[in-house]
Amino acid sequence: MLNWIILFIASIILIAVGFWSQTKIKKDANKGEGFLLGAKSIGPFIGAGTLMATGYSGWGFIGSAGTTYAYGAIEIFANFFFAPAITFGTLFFANFMRSRALESGGLTVPEYIATTQRGTSKQKRIIQGIGGIATFIFLSVFIIGQIRAVGLVASEWLGVSSETAAVILMIVIVIFTVQGGLLAVAVTDTIMCMGMLVASVIVYTTIVRDTPMLELIAKVGEMNPSFTNPETSVPYGVGKYNVFLVFIYAFLFTTTLPYMSVRFLSFKKDINVPLMALIMAPIGIILSFVPFVGLFMYYKNPTLSNPDSAMPVFLNTYLHPAVGGMITLFILFAMLSTISSILQALASSLSHDIWVSLLNKDSKYNNIINRVTVVFTGIWGLTLTFLAPQGMLNQIAYIGTGGLIAMFVGPIMMRTIIKANATTCIASMLTGLLTSTIFILYLNVGWVEAPILAGLCGSVVYIVMGFITNGMKRDIVL
Repeated sequence: MLNWIILFIASIILIAVGFWSQTKIKKDANKGEGFLLGAKSIGPFIGAGTLMATGYSGWGFIGSAGTTYAYGAIEIFANFFFAPAITFGTLFFANFMRSRALESGGLTVPEYIATTQRGTSKQKRIIQGIGGIATFIFLSVFIIGQIRAVGLVASEWLGVSSETAAVILMIVIVIFTVQGGLLAVAVTDTIMCMGMLVASVIVYTTIVRDTPMLELIAKVGEMNPSFTNPETSVPYGVGKYNVFLVFIYAFLFTTTLPYMSVRFLSFKKDINVPLMALIMAPIGIILSFVPFVGLFMYYKNPTLSNPDSAMPVFLNTYLHPAVGGMITLFILFAMLSTISSILQALASSLSHDIWVSLLNKDSKYNNIINRVTVVFTGIWGLTLTFLAPQGMLNQIAYIGTGGLIAMFVGPIMMRTIIKANATTCIASMLTGLLTSTIFILYLNVGWVEAPILAGLCGSVVYIVMGFITNGMKRDIVL
């Protein structure tokens, strides 16, 4: 009953934030900019909170602790690459993408890509349509795993089935997203991020009070030397130094995935990006200490049947029930931050990208269409979650997120070097998608390496074709 009360109060707060956000974006609602980009009103603090919350999500608490329990300190090492990667991605690309979007237009990442290439209106619509369709298909698969994960965690906390828990939490997400769009998502992400920080400090303090960190590492090393002195980077690759690729992956993840990089388009015109980076860095460092839970639980209880239970067992064993319950809420809401971001990206791909690509214009009913589409995509995500088979989802999710990264690396990142034409952009996108799929399905390339290598292929195509079609000039502005 206490957990239900906590959830009810927290949900009311999130919905109230959604209502407040709705009042802030009303003046831009009919333009689409209000709902899709939060009226471009996001500042350094909210920007830092939403990026870090979405980047770390529930993985930072459940997945990373479980991976550390299963593979050892390699996960802790890998986790410390995420904070600088997300920070540097923001520092180097946020202002560039925001200013290009201001010049050319673009309310979504696919539309941003389309408007910043050279070509006819029809060609740009094709680019936006391809990007919108790919975003909808691949993120539809990706959201399945997110909803299932939040359902499993919430079911134990609330004492109901995972399906019931998933439905309840998705209703909350849909309500506040329908009200305030991206601004509501960003503000609630920041609230969740603050909760994640408090939880991280409590978790780490509990560990070191029980077992000093150097002693913990030494004890685990005695139990399993490979855990503290790994010879491979598994699960990030078989090579000893493959773990360093996590930095590149997270950098690309931040700057290209639609549900992350769309934040760059929503920032205020005069936003202080270096200040935002300074806020992001310590947040990421604090969140990076969470995987030590996996090492601690391996030392205390090396016989857990499911590594992902490391964090739940830790909360139930070493913390007061009330504190453990609050941290579980923070974990749940951290997972919700990613789901809400994906839901927003899914809805905008339908209500804006595919719509504009097919009809060559926005609807005068933007405000209604955007909100109806959020409801539809919420129902769509739940339906897929209940109907999709259990097997192969992880692999398909890797293909989806990796494919999107590989598709968008060339048009987004190489755009800093050359402004290519629409044909070059399409060729680069298709090259990235196809090579990423081949690497994962047929060549058994790891999920970290595949999008990096495929993105490199797409980038080479973009630069080479771009220079050729530009008459060997770096940039042509029409």
